[in-house]
Amino acid sequence: MKTDYKHVLKPIQIGPMKLKNRVSFSPVWPSFATADGHVNQALIEWVRGIVSGGCACINIGCGTVNRDLPAYITHLLRLGEESVVNELSMLCDMTHMYNCKIGMELFAISLEAGGFENRDKHAAKPVVEIDPTDLTKQQIKDYIEDFANAAERAMRCGFDSLVIHGAHGQLPGCFLSKLINERTDEYGTQSMENRTRFTNELLEAIRAKIGNRMAIEYRINANDMIEGSPTLEEVIEFAQSISDKIDLLHVSRGMHSIQSLAPYINQPIYFDHGINLEDAAKIKAAVNIPVTVVGSVTLEQAEEAIRAGKIDMVSMARGLMADPNLVKNAAHGEPEKTRPCIRCNQCIHKTHYQLAPVRCTVNAKMGMETLYQPVKEPEKQKKVAIIGGGAAGLEAARTAASRGHQVVLYEKSDCLGGVLNMAGAAEFKKDIKNYCEWSIRAVKSMDGIEIKLGVEATPEMIEAENYDTVLVSIGAAPVIPPFVHEDERCFWVGDVENGIAKTGQEVLIIGAGLTGCEAALAQSRQGKSVTLVDMIPTDRFGSGGATFNQIAIINMLKESGVTMLGGLKMLKTDENGAVFENETGEIVNIACDSMVVSFGVRSNDELVEAYQETAVDVVAIGDCNTRQGTLYHAVHSGHEAGYLI
Repeated sequence: MKTDYKHVLKPIQIGPMKLKNRVSFSPVWPSFATADGHVNQALIEWVRGIVSGGCACINIGCGTVNRDLPAYITHLLRLGEESVVNELSMLCDMTHMYNCKIGMELFAISLEAGGFENRDKHAAKPVVEIDPTDLTKQQIKDYIEDFANAAERAMRCGFDSLVIHGAHGQLPGCFLSKLINERTDEYGTQSMENRTRFTNELLEAIRAKIGNRMAIEYRINANDMIEGSPTLEEVIEFAQSISDKIDLLHVSRGMHSIQSLAPYINQPIYFDHGINLEDAAKIKAAVNIPVTVVGSVTLEQAEEAIRAGKIDMVSMARGLMADPNLVKNAAHGEPEKTRPCIRCNQCIHKTHYQLAPVRCTVNAKMGMETLYQPVKEPEKQKKVAIIGGGAAGLEAARTAASRGHQVVLYEKSDCLGGVLNMAGAAEFKKDIKNYCEWSIRAVKSMDGIEIKLGVEATPEMIEAENYDTVLVSIGAAPVIPPFVHEDERCFWVGDVENGIAKTGQEVLIIGAGLTGCEAALAQSRQGKSVTLVDMIPTDRFGSGGATFNQIAIINMLKESGVTMLGGLKMLKTDENGAVFENETGEIVNIACDSMVVSFGVRSNDELVEAYQETAVDVVAIGDCNTRQGTLYHAVHSGHEAGYLI
């Protein structure tokens, strides 16, 4: 039965702000502000790309309220300075052009250098953005004043709402926690009145500045996920105490400062969707204001939860970055057109770990709007051949066809998708499977694309067709050492993931990159005893993707009982299993009845070069032009090649 989305598309009143539907873009730091904290054109165009798709409100993340921030704090909007008002007003005006509301997230930033992961790991309690225990009463007063002044600036800019960040270890929420707040004065934790005092005073000061001219959304943790943190009952009592001063409660969970918990803030592909829905429902039942929720909530989940009265609206960011038209497609009865988010967390990895502008694996233009703008429309229609129907080829075909070119897509197998079919095979990687199905469906539905399945396009065949442009997307060959073919107990990881090869009960996986880790988790979930080995140290297992996802899968491997051994160089197989040498030269024997190798891929340079004379313009895209195959590279190289024809 097809979802009609009538509840999620219904307007809602949030204080003085009326939203046209119930989908809000949750606060994200896109790392687009100038180094000194001002709006730049990249931020404006990024926002335009999102709000043009139909969401009701976009919240701009990480607006710092601190006064006199030092110069080394860069690329964060400085709401503590008057000079930001001019450009922020332009951002608000542009957003309103699209019948969309705009909010600003306010938070106080720590001036301590370095990310949480680099701070003292031996602290007696969690490291947070700003520890309330260490603040003088004058500093408390100053922070309240900073928030209020920043709110007033946001109001003058034309913002419709504010998001006060009290979750994930941010300052207001820290006063509530007995684990973090060790004060003994009236801002301590001796009573709920004391624990809520800072937040109540903060909200009162903001209201005194803005009156009822803006909505106030408060972001709260239903669960810090640390022993000794506030219980859900205490969180509800806290929410009730501030509900007369806010217009919307925004439910989340997790702590940035605890690396093992960070994935619960931005859930990776391995987690269930909608992880905060039940907590949000319990909070909503106890308060008299609207409640929104984050946590990989799908639009279908949101529709059902709103219909059931569990929440009033939904907040999401990654889904709307993967496809800003998510809401518009639902409203037009075409949800199947929406490009799925695969929760790879490259968007968060780029900004939080690389301190680079936001990017999306599956939406190549997202975050690169200003880079694509100077490209002119094609002067004439061209005849384009694409060799290979994997992720890169599919993206290139759609992009080239959307620019008016005639595309012929050759795929030597009987199905499209390439390695995406393997990558999405595991039960916990349904997001990849959904993306693969969308990508194929989108190509098949487009005019201007001819698909030739079961056709191996040789260089001679392509040259004879006189194409204007040839895009080579033949993928890469897996690295499979000779012993795999010589030992019936040995299998390539791709054959195992696709179900072609069947392993026994004692499984040894050799190669602990992301693919090897995912294979280990899949085998363990089948009830098998799994050992995962690599030459690299165990703290680098699962690397190659986003840090949040690496943290998550390593935690899951530990919980599943997978044995992880690093620093081992494989020497040979024997009758009992495999023989390794450790870093000190000692021999290590590992018994098993099945071995699975995950040694990555290698591009076939000779085959790629064979196509170089088939047309005037020949470009290699995807795995065949890189040493490390990733979906991000495949999609982006395919999109760029198709767009520049």
